[in-house]
Amino acid sequence: MRYYSFLASSRLGLLLILIIGCVSFLGMFVLQSAPQEEYILKYGESWGNFIRVVGLGNVYSAWWYQILIVLISINLVLCSVKRIGPSFGQAFSKPRAHDHEILRDARAVSVPVGPATVLSGVETNLRHKGFAVDSLDRGPVKLVAAQKGTISRIGFIVTHVAVLLVLIAGVVNGKFAYRHEKPLGIGESLDVSKVEPSARFSIRLDDFVIERTEEGRIRAFKSTLTVIENGKEVMTKVMGVNHPLTYKGVGFYQASYDERPEGIREARIYLVDGGTSAVGIDVPFGETRDVPGTDLQIRVTDYVPYFVKDLVTGEVSTRSLEPRLPAVKLEVMRLGKIVDSGWLIMEMDSHSARGELARFHFADYYPLSYSVISGIDVVRNPGTSLMFTGFGIASIGLSLSFFVPFRRIWVRISEERPGRSEVRIAGISNRQPLALKREIDGLYEIVGSARS
Repeated sequence: MRYYSFLASSRLGLLLILIIGCVSFLGMFVLQSAPQEEYILKYGESWGNFIRVVGLGNVYSAWWYQILIVLISINLVLCSVKRIGPSFGQAFSKPRAHDHEILRDARAVSVPVGPATVLSGVETNLRHKGFAVDSLDRGPVKLVAAQKGTISRIGFIVTHVAVLLVLIAGVVNGKFAYRHEKPLGIGESLDVSKVEPSARFSIRLDDFVIERTEEGRIRAFKSTLTVIENGKEVMTKVMGVNHPLTYKGVGFYQASYDERPEGIREARIYLVDGGTSAVGIDVPFGETRDVPGTDLQIRVTDYVPYFVKDLVTGEVSTRSLEPRLPAVKLEVMRLGKIVDSGWLIMEMDSHSARGELARFHFADYYPLSYSVISGIDVVRNPGTSLMFTGFGIASIGLSLSFFVPFRRIWVRISEERPGRSEVRIAGISNRQPLALKREIDGLYEIVGSARS
């Protein structure tokens, strides 16, 4: 019971919401899902390693973040269960006429009509204002109970359910969502199954257009994409920013455009053996050059503008079209035989090279001619529908809680003497007390108009 009370406490819920909010906010500023080399480049070696160890670089999929989500979900469920009985009881209850104690302190008004006439007028007015009404006849005393807005009592439960749906959607997206930027030149195709195994189709970039204003400024850039499935063209769409192409749950967004070097003409490589001097070697792409003062030769065989390495498959690819983390693949040979081979990241060789390769430093490169290409974001968010459903339900729950006031009114009509009655009116409301006061004053005016 002690653990149940702790897990169901509102204080724990507020604390968890605060922690999750702070961590999520932090995740907006820390680079997510980037290679470790980029964290070291951006934050330094100490902070880069710290981010990797604690999982801040992939915060929404970190094990401790998932535990926080599970705890807040348990807390919401237990809080709802603890209050669901009384709340549903109030939400679907009917008014019960009785001599409520708050009527004792209510203002008494004497009117020159009998209790039956006053009762009829009060009931008619309350029903006209949307109240559910119940009355009780005790001979000389007539009692009335009225209420409206009872459905607001389940507003918090509806909101809790919505929050749970949003949390579940967030976990689903954290586990299964992805966003990959794929550069495509005109006429090039992308086999989508390489990104999403269940997608048995490909897309082809048929055209790419940059629209400019009269002043020469870029107004828009658009890609014409064709979906090809089972060897047949099934649809073609001109895609622009905020106008994606969606097919079988996979979205294609116009993310960027750039000029991609068709290759590099030459790489500037330095031989660094721990001394104070370094020997610079200009190595044309694909050609072999001798390393002065050694029996080694080197050759550049590949280039990527933004180095990314799959830690499972070892495959190297580019994350972006921009040369933000350029790297070259270098072969080191001795007497014509390859003795080492690997990737050198520009200005970061100490983090990416081992063995003979560690003796070399990639300093600069000279690109060949450029070609304009389109940057396509391949996106899948399986929890999006569930998340929007949660937001919709949350708006209903919040509307019930904050814009549907729960009100109860009690009226006691007693016979002072034949043909004259005393009326007392009182009520309670969970919000908008001035509106409740106006309704009670309106009832007093109705019964008071019966004087004289």
